[in-house]
Amino acid sequence: MLFLTIFVFILILGLLVFFHELGHFLVAKAVGIKVLEFAFGFPPRLIKKKKGDTTYSINALPLGGYVKLLGEEKQSDDPSSFNKKSVSARLLVSIAGVSMNLIFAWLLISIGFMVGMTPLVSDAKDLGGRQEPMIIVAETLADAPAQKVGIKSAMILEQGVADGEAVEFQTAQDLQDFTTQYQGREVIIKARSLENKVVSEYRLILGVGDAPLGVAIVESAKVHLGFFPALYHGGRETIATTGIIFKFIGGFFKTLFAQGELSSEGSGPVGMYVITAQAVKMGFSFVIQLTALISINLAIFNILPFPALDGGRVVFLAIEGIFRRRIIKEKIENIIHTIGFGVLIILLLAITYRDVIRLILKN
Repeated sequence: MLFLTIFVFILILGLLVFFHELGHFLVAKAVGIKVLEFAFGFPPRLIKKKKGDTTYSINALPLGGYVKLLGEEKQSDDPSSFNKKSVSARLLVSIAGVSMNLIFAWLLISIGFMVGMTPLVSDAKDLGGRQEPMIIVAETLADAPAQKVGIKSAMILEQGVADGEAVEFQTAQDLQDFTTQYQGREVIIKARSLENKVVSEYRLILGVGDAPLGVAIVESAKVHLGFFPALYHGGRETIATTGIIFKFIGGFFKTLFAQGELSSEGSGPVGMYVITAQAVKMGFSFVIQLTALISINLAIFNILPFPALDGGRVVFLAIEGIFRRRIIKEKIENIIHTIGFGVLIILLLAITYRDVIRLILKN
């Protein structure tokens, strides 16, 4: 499982970087900008091959990538250089990576719906298609019957058995009716984890009152859609998820700059690896969900108006477009981006340190 997790983790990072940089690459080519290098990973370089004007390379550190354009960092008189193109052309190139990450997330979520997946934010009942209902344990109450016999959060409650009669839990009402009818009596609850299909039996005596089993539940479903409905609902899910993540990232930076604290909900590479390990255990559809979520996160993070990010470059282009000329010298802009990159590295190291400490304390 360890090697599979490492492989999936590297594959996810590779796909996200590849599609982001592919966006910059394709749009740069489309508007006539000469691409000097299309690289996956950061140096040292392992493999390179030159085709036309572009060097395609694979580097040793698979935690990023880049597209190097003629005239992006240094002025060039070549008409195919980045600095010789119009503001609108350069703007398109700058936002292309972010756009590609959102498109990639849309495709992933659509594929997820085609193979069967629980929605990220939507109500499964609104999506139609073929559905596999799931009653998921969100939380177990302290010292309640469920907790005492080992029923845990994230388990799926499938069936209840009492007096030789089995009741399938298709809805939350089914569970409520069963536990209310047999409260105070011995029953068997059949449940399984999200990680596998093995169903376990839990024999227990139900409590009496509003929550005889002692669990808080979430009613969901694995949704299977055809090609066109999957694309449609995949697009809606991507838009809705983007809005939620945008608010989260905004809150993260508000906490960081206003209070000088790192939000406990943010994760770096180490945290992503831990989450990847959980997704691998839970199955293919959860890996798809995770990759789509990270892709949307990457898109939103990159469009933030901060130096060294795509959004920071868009700000400088917007200023140039408003004043019809470059008013910030190239050297000054490069220095600002370098400083911004340094700040981002420090932030990444701080989050990584926090994730490592959290992992050590957990184990």
